[in-house]
Amino acid sequence: MAGGKTKEPIVVAQIMGKWVGGGVEAVIMNYYRHIDRTKVQFDFICDEDSTNIPYEEIEKLGGKVILCPPYQKLHKYMKFLEKLFRENKYRIVHSNINTLSVFPLKAAKKAGVPVRIAHSHSTSNPKEWKKNLMKNALRPFSKKYATDYFACSELAGRYLFGNKAVNANKVKIIHNAIDVDKFRYDPAARKRIRREIGLDDNDFVIGHIGRFVEQKNHRFLIDVFAEVKKRKKNAKLVLVGQGPLEEEIKEKVKSLNLEKDVVFLGQRNDTNKLYSVFDVFCLPSLYEGLPVVGVEAQTNGVYCVFSEYITKEIMISDDAEYVEIHNAKSCSRTIEKMRRREGHVADEYDVSNQCRSLEDYYCSRAKIRIMHLISTNVYSGAENVACQIINMFKEDGDVDMVYVAPVGKNAEILKEKNIKHIVLPVFNRRHVSKAIAEYAPDIIHAHDIKASVVAASFYKKTCIVSHVHNNHEGMRKKTIKSLLFDMASRKIQKIIWVSDSALKSYRYSNKVLLKSETLYNAIDSEELIKKIEEDENNYGYDFVFLGRLTYQKNPERLVAIASRVIKNNKKIKIAIIGDGELKEKIERLATNYGIGGNIIIAGFMQNPYKVLSQSKALIMTSRFEGTPMVVLEAIALGVPVISTPVDGVKKIIVDGKNGYICRTDADFANKMETIMDKKQLNALKNGCKELNKTINNLNHYRSRILAIYEECLGSKL
Repeated sequence: MAGGKTKEPIVVAQIMGKWVGGGVEAVIMNYYRHIDRTKVQFDFICDEDSTNIPYEEIEKLGGKVILCPPYQKLHKYMKFLEKLFRENKYRIVHSNINTLSVFPLKAAKKAGVPVRIAHSHSTSNPKEWKKNLMKNALRPFSKKYATDYFACSELAGRYLFGNKAVNANKVKIIHNAIDVDKFRYDPAARKRIRREIGLDDNDFVIGHIGRFVEQKNHRFLIDVFAEVKKRKKNAKLVLVGQGPLEEEIKEKVKSLNLEKDVVFLGQRNDTNKLYSVFDVFCLPSLYEGLPVVGVEAQTNGVYCVFSEYITKEIMISDDAEYVEIHNAKSCSRTIEKMRRREGHVADEYDVSNQCRSLEDYYCSRAKIRIMHLISTNVYSGAENVACQIINMFKEDGDVDMVYVAPVGKNAEILKEKNIKHIVLPVFNRRHVSKAIAEYAPDIIHAHDIKASVVAASFYKKTCIVSHVHNNHEGMRKKTIKSLLFDMASRKIQKIIWVSDSALKSYRYSNKVLLKSETLYNAIDSEELIKKIEEDENNYGYDFVFLGRLTYQKNPERLVAIASRVIKNNKKIKIAIIGDGELKEKIERLATNYGIGGNIIIAGFMQNPYKVLSQSKALIMTSRFEGTPMVVLEAIALGVPVISTPVDGVKKIIVDGKNGYICRTDADFANKMETIMDKKQLNALKNGCKELNKTINNLNHYRSRILAIYEECLGSKL
């Protein structure tokens, strides 16, 4: 997290399987060469029986190659990966091995890796029935352990993840992008390499780059070339690559007396220059995802012939055609009429453009994601705390936070504070589950008992922090509320209490002591000053009641106390700021007491701070509280507090120094009259200013919240 030191790059574990120098490896290396490696680095996890791994280049670029047992030794493979993922604490594991991704991603989930990407690089073909047995067996599990779905093409995405996932835009298409400049046509390389491999300038050269495996369909390609050769005597075929079927294809070439016309170049590291040698590039594969060689060839300007089974997304230029791969004669006719043209590539296949998108994706997903879950659609103390925490971490590049709640009267404040939020139509487990699936949090920070109970049901998916914001009467004895929280607490990693007495008063406090921490609230004084400056009005209220008009806040008592004070001083004005189920009752009581002209029931105010700052005191008649934010706000503004002896307030208010603690209505009335004296008021205001220097320490508050998150995740953020 932000803190002055140089930020380390995110390290992504790239699962490569057996590295054999094929298209998938080329794609990942293309991105690796062009990504901002000060932000993102790769660890390449390869099977130990791999070949052609470019160790030197990877290490030069700052990456690492880690060899693991081959997947055929499944028990050792899984055990090794789980241990590796735990020790290296990867935030992201990106698996590039298609249906086999289920295994490394399962190990990643067991190791607690939060972001697990399954990447579909290919499809399948019925002719490879033996290979398909495993593919078809594993394909239904492709989404089981993955949190994110990638595919090189829509076709590849539908193959691995299904039509429903693609249609719902849950599959991110990562194009097999290339370094465009590297693959541009090079006439000098054309002449030089043709001489090196024994070709004449006027030879008609058909090229193919790919492993000698069933998928690439070399047998058909040789049949096609034999047909071309019957009519074009200067035709040559250049095959680049290695593989298990290489000897078989050489035997076939020999049996057709084509040895002098077919050139086997083996594995090459200059394929970008070889495209300039070709006049036609032919890829008759039985299946593909989105073959990067097709993108490279079209960029170079080679006319391309593609199998009908290759995704239509490969057609990024007009210089390509599809052919049926069951008719060699027809395919040969298509090849013969083709000629090299100007190279072309669409922007989405230019790696310099596309790697920024991938880089941003990694950086975004690597952030610690914290969901602040609230069951209400109002804006009061707990909601204020949640928004304050979100704003504390807004500039932190390692953390992403979201406010999740029903939205009603809190909508304007969330908009004004620019708080990212997910709206719940209603607060219930189904809608919370959808929000969790959408946001995929690492931590759910629940800010009320109801939210904590619902969050606890998702404990297998994420860490849970419960924040108890008041010393509720229903938590002090055996009630449905305390019992539900008791059951939920067993699945909660950490409980934050806003006062010691809230914890000690909890009916089942002995069960949660080890996972509990007391953290008194704190507020941003500078933010309050800004809010006051936004209000151009002036107010003349002597006392302010600020809070929800609910049983907890006991506003009826305030009206009774006010009637005593106003009886002795009819000029006193009191503002009641807030809304709630008791609003109409308060209005009736004020009328009945004959003080309706002295009490203004202002309702909910989005910015009540100038009203508060211009008053003589904040009045609190609450039955129970935690550490009320409004008390901290009053202290920050130099406004004394007259309150009942509730919980956290007793820790803040020192009687006679920055306010008064009152137990009886007569005591309240007496202190309100005392505070009307200017000298006494100024002394209390000075006491508030002194207290504010120590009580509202945001740096301490932020550091404690951060430590709690780190404790839950088991790592430093």
